[in-house]
Amino acid sequence: MTVHEGTRKIFSLIADRYKLPSLAQIIKNDDHIVWKKDVTICVANILKAVEAEGETRELLKEAKNMYNGPIFAINAQEGKYLIEAEPNPEKAVEDLGKFDFCFKLSPYHVINTYLAILVAQVTAQDLNTLLKKGEEHMEAFIAAALRDNPNWKKDSLTTDKPLLIIPIGAAGCGKSTFYQELGNVVNASCDNIRYMLFKDFGPCFAPWESTLAWFVVNRLTDVYLSRGYNVFYNGVNTDLEYRSPITMENPDPLYAGIPYNMKLVYFEPTVSLTVDEVNQLKSINLWANPLDKVDRSGLSQNVCKILDLIQRNTERTMERTKAIREGKAEQDPFDILYPVPPAIVKMFMEQSFSKPEGPKVVVVPRKEIPDAAERAAFYREYAEKALTQ
Repeated sequence: MTVHEGTRKIFSLIADRYKLPSLAQIIKNDDHIVWKKDVTICVANILKAVEAEGETRELLKEAKNMYNGPIFAINAQEGKYLIEAEPNPEKAVEDLGKFDFCFKLSPYHVINTYLAILVAQVTAQDLNTLLKKGEEHMEAFIAAALRDNPNWKKDSLTTDKPLLIIPIGAAGCGKSTFYQELGNVVNASCDNIRYMLFKDFGPCFAPWESTLAWFVVNRLTDVYLSRGYNVFYNGVNTDLEYRSPITMENPDPLYAGIPYNMKLVYFEPTVSLTVDEVNQLKSINLWANPLDKVDRSGLSQNVCKILDLIQRNTERTMERTKAIREGKAEQDPFDILYPVPPAIVKMFMEQSFSKPEGPKVVVVPRKEIPDAAERAAFYREYAEKALTQ
């Protein structure tokens, strides 16, 4: 593939300045997966806007991620962008040293942090201010959990060997019920952080917003693990390649080096699909076709069940968010609810069939349990397994 040499030069500067031999080695290979990753593509397209002739701020409107989404859009159809300043790539290299936690993680996290600095420059967001708000949110969450959740105990709040617990599963699989049974585990939720930081923008789910939200989640995860807290890393409910930047399931050097003690908790999907059925599900384009307009005549019964589940999830979420907007219900600041496009829900569904393997994996079987007490007891059993080292 064609590598943008301006991006390679910047990554080389980072590797040289901060003595990162793994990054230096990776970027020598034109065929390495690093050049195909979304974080790298975003960096490259921002740098191309800086290099090109013309008004940089206008060119930044054309900078896109790997999914062809405008990086700095609030609403591209309406011509709304959050572009407040031109990026300074060299200053971003210098500022990377202020967030040196990424150097002990992996080359991927170094690139991700550099991207966050570039995005913060363009959007006029202060990363330290975002982190401060994130930490205040986490401290308020801990106080509320100690007050309201009987599974939390102040005298055993931290440990010498904290765990990073990574849930993997799509909407409706039981993650929330499971989490309630995890005592003394802080919730590093991208949904909660995104809403808390960027609710004034929708949230809009644009790449700039996701970049900054995940930067805060990753930094808070590192901070609270270093303080001895167990952490629930809530947001990578997707396939192996997408979650490898934190789980390292793909052993590529791009992801290697994260020192955390981890457990992966896999929630079996609500419906079992064969490989052919998963491919059938993937072929459905809910961006182009509304859910109720999908031609189901050639679909298997199980794929139709998945579509029904997506429909119910969408309707339930719309009803609950409508009640919040109308003041009939309150938004829980520690369990944020906002509507997610059906196409995104479907993507998470299809990716949730990528099952992790190994001794650090706890598999939670799918089980319908109407009784609340029995359901809590069932998930408590698996919560205990997740916390056992």
